[in-house]
Amino acid sequence: MTNKLNNIKVSFNMDQFKPNYTKSELKLYDYIKEHLETVMYNSLTELSERCAVGEATILRFCRKIGFNGYQDFKLAIAQELSVVKATQQDEDHLINRIKNNTLKAIEDTFDAVDEGLLKKAIDWIDSYDEIIVYGVGHSGLTALDLQSKLMRVGKNVQVVIDPHFQIMRSCSASERTLIIAISITGSTKDIVDSVEKAKENKAKVIAITSYVRSPLTKLSDIVLLTSGKENPLDGGSMVGKVSQLFVIDLLCTGYIMKDMDKAQRIKKEAAEAVTMKMY
Repeated sequence: MTNKLNNIKVSFNMDQFKPNYTKSELKLYDYIKEHLETVMYNSLTELSERCAVGEATILRFCRKIGFNGYQDFKLAIAQELSVVKATQQDEDHLINRIKNNTLKAIEDTFDAVDEGLLKKAIDWIDSYDEIIVYGVGHSGLTALDLQSKLMRVGKNVQVVIDPHFQIMRSCSASERTLIIAISITGSTKDIVDSVEKAKENKAKVIAITSYVRSPLTKLSDIVLLTSGKENPLDGGSMVGKVSQLFVIDLLCTGYIMKDMDKAQRIKKEAAEAVTMKMY
């Protein structure tokens, strides 16, 4: 597999510009060539740490070889690899492959859960009255699912999925505010900008993300890890979604268990109210 990948147009313009690389850029070049299949799953911060070069060096490198930035560079890698993989014989049956990937996402997320941080996050959800959940794109749908689950047991949270409204809402955050930020990459600029503004106003932040090293985790007080890392072509994949929903379910179930009688009473009332909407 590796030899075949090295023979296709996978180096882009990297080889052409090699004579002009700085010492740091050469380190980056060597690492990317060696880890081509995995580098597209690395956040900017992760790649910086693994290569021992600055994030600014990576961005300069990407622009030097003709890309707008790191995300554009990762997208190009993903596109190149997808062409190769599409030509390979896949012996796994489609249904089995999807089932196995989904089960693995749950198992890997289970292994990544820090029980101490999970308990602390549940305690914060219980104690804060002003809880705001941020997510955009498919992570916004996960945010709405969190709202739905908590609403059914009597905990009111506000979900904001529009980036402009997110930053405006962060302007009125305070030390009484708990932000739950959901982002698979932890590098979504809209989410990071909104969380940064909320932190300036003393809000606490829980991040739900697949990247332990990312701009979002640097700003967060609690980081709950999911396993669903995606390459740029896989946005909104089942694996990423399932891993997020698993953590959401852990949070909501943990919250319910703190006051089971109250939760069951409100859940019963909510179910009865919804039943009245049906024939």
